[in-house]
Amino acid sequence: MNHKISTYIFTGFLGSGKTTLLNQLLKDPALAKTAVIINEFGEAGLDHLLVEKSDDQIIELSNGCLCCTVRGQLVETLETMLQKKPDRIIIETTGLADPVPVIQSLLKTPSLVDHINFGSMITVFDLVHGFKNLDNYEEANKQILFADVICLSKSDLVSNAAKHNAIEKLKGLNPNAKIIDKNDFIKAPEFLEKSATQEIPLNQAEGHHHHTHDINIHNKNICCTTLRHDKPISKNTMDMFLDLLFSAHSQHMLRIKGLVNIEGSAAPLLIQGVGGSLGEPSMLPTWPSKDTSTRIIVFLENMDADFVQRLFASFIGTPLIDTPDKQALTDNPLSILGVEK
Repeated sequence: MNHKISTYIFTGFLGSGKTTLLNQLLKDPALAKTAVIINEFGEAGLDHLLVEKSDDQIIELSNGCLCCTVRGQLVETLETMLQKKPDRIIIETTGLADPVPVIQSLLKTPSLVDHINFGSMITVFDLVHGFKNLDNYEEANKQILFADVICLSKSDLVSNAAKHNAIEKLKGLNPNAKIIDKNDFIKAPEFLEKSATQEIPLNQAEGHHHHTHDINIHNKNICCTTLRHDKPISKNTMDMFLDLLFSAHSQHMLRIKGLVNIEGSAAPLLIQGVGGSLGEPSMLPTWPSKDTSTRIIVFLENMDADFVQRLFASFIGTPLIDTPDKQALTDNPLSILGVEK
């Protein structure tokens, strides 16, 4: 199997401090073999001049967002990057970017999926202007909603109480993202590696088998639910569950990410999908923590989270312990022929 290069997306609204964070990370000698793609909007880009790294390792995509006119160019640029065999790739998007098409490119482009491992999306959030941006720009909301890590900037310009309130509001928008202060993050390699699995351990959901949050983004009906199972699941069962979920309900699937304990495997299966598209599942080398249970985060729009819980339970043959007996027997047979018993 070819070695896959971890690729990270850095995003955040205009002026949030993405380039500052990127510079801070790239000063670490351990990131010397990092390839960086910087996207800017407008004819004269400046961010690539502000990133302190050798020119031959930085490729700037100008005159458009990664999510729109230069999406094809992004794929071509990544293909070129892969030939240089860097240790990792970082994509810094313009502050106006909708991150969904960028993630889809990493998960679904045939020329990339065998060579790139989508590590995580890191969103820089401006504590001074961030909530105003959320009120006015859909892109700012998506940057928070799809983040694996939310990195707070400008915390020195607000009070501790304001910072605490901001964290609570951000948890309401994305309950499973890790929220950190830019001034407190650990060494660069560890920061990136932990960001790749931070969403998956689901520390907030420990001990809960049915864990659902409603998310308030303008008037949209968005929720996040966590699927958990303590025993190993057959690969065939997982494939059938995902196939049904995405073939019948892809229009409601905003994002899915999780680790699955597969029967006969000592390492977990990583599944990721965004915007109704499911990426190719891949085996991780090891479990990121001592918890080897299956846990899957699903972000839904205009869809009942309980239905997804019931569907998952029916495939793995688990009674719905939080559902009255009659409804459990009606909606959730103990098993489906050919799958888990």
